[in-house]
Amino acid sequence: MREASGFPLTDPMSATDPQVRRTFDVVEQELGFGMVPNIFRSMAYNPPLLAANWSKFKATILVGDLPRTVKEMIGVVVSEVNKSEYARLVHLHSLSVQGVPELWLKQLTVQSGDETDLPDSLAAVLPFAQRAARDPLSIKDYSALTKAGFTNKEIFEVVASIDLFQSVNAYTDLACVPVDAL
Repeated sequence: MREASGFPLTDPMSATDPQVRRTFDVVEQELGFGMVPNIFRSMAYNPPLLAANWSKFKATILVGDLPRTVKEMIGVVVSEVNKSEYARLVHLHSLSVQGVPELWLKQLTVQSGDETDLPDSLAAVLPFAQRAARDPLSIKDYSALTKAGFTNKEIFEVVASIDLFQSVNAYTDLACVPVDAL
């Protein structure tokens, strides 16, 4: 694991910019873990961008029809494909805290062939996310989600989650954001 960041991490207790303080307070409250993750702490150099990135994360992960756990599982799968440590480890930990079974967590990062203990909906959406993270998709890929019972709104949330985690992976890798103390 990395021990240093490309950008010093702003301590939420010593942040002086009013927009940074407001955003940090909202992140800490709404994320549900009583802390500000390093990804956001590393963005304090640009308060409007910090606020915009939190808004996108919140709208994608914390709001919508799909459960947060499904969206975070998508994040783990996308991060595994991208070999991006930050989101993979942080969201595996988050899923564990949220009560996702250990066997399911292992299936997010280990190729287990055709056998799976995941519910049918996850068994459809996670390979979709994996393919989307590495290859262009086709209408056939979307049809698989429809056949698994996903609505168009839910499929949009899947795509938005993939998009978010592609961006999170790129940013955390480029900025050398250290994994939060878990």
